[in-house]
Amino acid sequence: MLLTEDLFAQFNKALDQELHDIIGEDLPILAKIKTYVMESGGKRVRPQLLLLFASHFGVYDANAVALAAITEIIHAASLLHDDVIDNAQDRRGKPAGRILFGNRQVILAGDYLLACGIWRLNRFENQRLMDVFTRVIKELAVAELLQMEYEQNPQITPEIYYRIIYGKTAILFEAATLSAGIYAGQVNLDALEKIGRDIGFLFQIRDDILDYFGAHLLNKTPFQDYENGLFTYPVIELLNRAEEKTRQELLHFMTLPWEKRKDKRVQREFLLFLERHQIKEISIYKIESLYQSILQELKNFQEDEYIRLIKAQLAKLCQLAI
Repeated sequence: MLLTEDLFAQFNKALDQELHDIIGEDLPILAKIKTYVMESGGKRVRPQLLLLFASHFGVYDANAVALAAITEIIHAASLLHDDVIDNAQDRRGKPAGRILFGNRQVILAGDYLLACGIWRLNRFENQRLMDVFTRVIKELAVAELLQMEYEQNPQITPEIYYRIIYGKTAILFEAATLSAGIYAGQVNLDALEKIGRDIGFLFQIRDDILDYFGAHLLNKTPFQDYENGLFTYPVIELLNRAEEKTRQELLHFMTLPWEKRKDKRVQREFLLFLERHQIKEISIYKIESLYQSILQELKNFQEDEYIRLIKAQLAKLCQLAI
């Protein structure tokens, strides 16, 4: 097997070529946005997870790469749309697409990317794969609407929170693992579905936790969720566990005016409040529980270099130096 760095470089080279082939350039603006998408792809965790499973199943080929590229295209389209909805100024330390190209162009470009992905998916002539990815697009929209309704709403429940992060994050990880199994003709699809879903939950909850306790690990400014008044995992967990007095204190912090929530002194006070109620420890325990659940499901698959690499990447994700 290739060294890890060489393997991921091979995956990325194949993905770049497939993204280039799938995303057309009918207009100059589309050519620019295509370049933007390919050059700001981040870590490509979802397509690489798909390709690791495809390699494990012995079906790493052009079609597997196309499936991986489709996951990345849908992810990129959702980010373009999210940045418009959130009025974002930057993405991964660079100007957001809406800043570079304008809101209307970015919305239509996101729609165009989704159409490109479905066009390529249709060439598989596989209804099960079509069902998986069209469901992703449906759940993305539902989750975004739910988040709009509850993003600053203290009535949010853990159930609503999980529905939101399932649709916005976990379902695309689920699609990556599940589609690899469908393409490979595997029968143990339930385990693959749960692995992808739990990795997605772990991925998003980790981001929610690090916003308060370790934003440096995400290369982002801390307390962005708090400044935006978002009820994310640490806040929802405390809201769900706390007695009435603590709930009122928590809601006081969360409903302060935006100018107050941006104040570094207020942010330090809020962090101490969360730590006093052991939310850091509770959150880390949640990450560990998801990690162990994923490891248990991976036992359904014979250990090889690719499964070990998946485990290693998961372990790295769970090393929260906070």
